[in-house]
Amino acid sequence: MASCELEPCACPYCRGSNHTLWAVERGFRTVKCSDCGFLYLNPRPNAASRHQSTQLGVHGAADDMDISERYLPKKVAQYRAILRECFADVWQRDKPISWLDIGAGYGEVVEAVSSLAPQGSAVIGVEPMQVKARAARQRGLNIVTAFLGPETPRCEFASLINVFSHVNDFDAFLRDVAGVLEDEGELFIETGDVGELATRDDFPGELGLPDHVAFAGSKHLAGFLDRNGFDVVSVQRASIDGYLYTLKNVIKRAVGRDVVMKMPYRSPYRTMRVRAKKRAPMPR
Repeated sequence: MASCELEPCACPYCRGSNHTLWAVERGFRTVKCSDCGFLYLNPRPNAASRHQSTQLGVHGAADDMDISERYLPKKVAQYRAILRECFADVWQRDKPISWLDIGAGYGEVVEAVSSLAPQGSAVIGVEPMQVKARAARQRGLNIVTAFLGPETPRCEFASLINVFSHVNDFDAFLRDVAGVLEDEGELFIETGDVGELATRDDFPGELGLPDHVAFAGSKHLAGFLDRNGFDVVSVQRASIDGYLYTLKNVIKRAVGRDVVMKMPYRSPYRTMRVRAKKRAPMPR
């Protein structure tokens, strides 16, 4: 893998330049914006390095750290339950829909939506990491090896599951998402509320640096959506620090990973699940 250069950056949310150190992991620094409270990696790997690591599944900025992960069947059941509840009104209509999962990984969300969507629906994914997209296709899923772009087919619904923290410029990314959504189409976002935590010790686990470059709070996510033409429909929050999660952290800590240990169910951290709707175009 090519060597990686780091570049300084302004706050991805407010473009401010003043910040304080919030956390260090694997030698990389997460800072807190002094103006808006957004958390972001600074300095961060340059665009060329991030593009390459996302495609190949190894991060050159961290000694070729493996970021390819693996297929998890339990995630299919997990997201089937989450989306069954969050989009109950859509499934009850019993009309075919088009759904695009952006950053589809191994296809767990595509699989979950396919099991819920009415017959005749088109459910596809785009995933730039070659190993993930190839493995998903081998399981019969319609997932294209690609970044979101002009060639991406338009859809009525789109999902971004744990994609936010990987994106340098979420404003530009949301504009691209809006470009593939039909008028008044809907977007489902899942990400954490790390940006609301007072200190690093409040987050149970690893931050995933330098693969993760940005961490929002609810006000930041709402602000991104609002200024890029989306209205929030609903917000759900869920804790993650149960006994199994804590046990996994114990194992990670034992092998030398940068994990903050906490007792189960004590962390204020929550996963945010936001359903939003693209605003209708203004009449001319």
